Amino acid sequence: MPQQQTLQQPVSFSGIGLHSGNRVNMTLLPAAANSGIVFRRVDLDGGPEIEARAEHVVDTQRSTTLGKGALRIHTVEHVLAAFSGAGVFNAVIELDAPEPPIGDGSARQFAQLIREAGIFAQPDPIEPLRLSAPIELSLGDTQMAAFPHDSLKLTCTSADKGGRFTQFLALEVTPESWERELSHARTFGFLEEIEYLYRNGLIRGASLENAIIVRDDAVLTNEPLRYAEEFVRHKMLDIVGDLSLIGRPLQAHIVAVKPSHQGNTELARAILAQARKPLETAQTFSPPPTSLDKPAGKAESRPAKSSSTVTNSAPTETLVRDGATIETEGVMRLLPH
Repeated sequence: MPQQQTLQQPVSFSGIGLHSGNRVNMTLLPAAANSGIVFRRVDLDGGPEIEARAEHVVDTQRSTTLGKGALRIHTVEHVLAAFSGAGVFNAVIELDAPEPPIGDGSARQFAQLIREAGIFAQPDPIEPLRLSAPIELSLGDTQMAAFPHDSLKLTCTSADKGGRFTQFLALEVTPESWERELSHARTFGFLEEIEYLYRNGLIRGASLENAIIVRDDAVLTNEPLRYAEEFVRHKMLDIVGDLSLIGRPLQAHIVAVKPSHQGNTELARAILAQARKPLETAQTFSPPPTSLDKPAGKAESRPAKSSSTVTNSAPTETLVRDGATIETEGVMRLLPH
């Protein structure tokens, strides 16, 4: 089982925020074992924090936003991808603004910061999350699936709505292949989409310094493309960052067609839901609490509805276990009726 890792020392970086266009100061700090990745807003009283977990995703329009109460951190996927790609799952990210600096639109500068800080192996192990069965997700044009695998593998196809710039790539993701094959891929956008976002107060910091812009069939960039398939590689970079919200290494083969931040984070939730099933099943058949009284006036909570379709292809679990005690309601569920 691999060991948990954090940074050896703090490291800082300043740059422009993608959406605000304002200058952002960011410091990456070591963190204790089992603490996970945590964002801290040092510009706000008390330095409020948000844990980088799928349950805190509140918006996925063009980027991934985490929220906790009134607190928001936007565009978290690139810095999270850098940590996940390097195998670092414990760190604090201090910001004096509601988003990290965009850098050059890739994760290259974040990966470089992690190398400069150094990686420290902690004594506590970290158990990778392994799938027990395939998971499929359909969300508009986005099709995603996760299959059991002995490491993290990504197979991705990207294209715009008109089918332009269709690209395909498959990659086994390791710390070495992450930095070499994915971390340098820059974000990109189509001119018509960028104009709409700018009119609506977004991407005030976007420029050819931190994004590739596609106008009709022309690719506008301030330097040659870093990869022949830079668009699909950036989509895979985003997948690595969004799936890091699971909170531990993932062993799965992810197949994605036209992935999106919404699709990525929904898949992360579905993977976590599958991982929780054995525990929830065990709790179902645990002895009842000593007090059967329920608090008055409490309405039964129901899961939120989602527009996505998620299929978990796990085999049916055995509901009756040797030595288990089943109440009358449980028996009625098992009997044909």
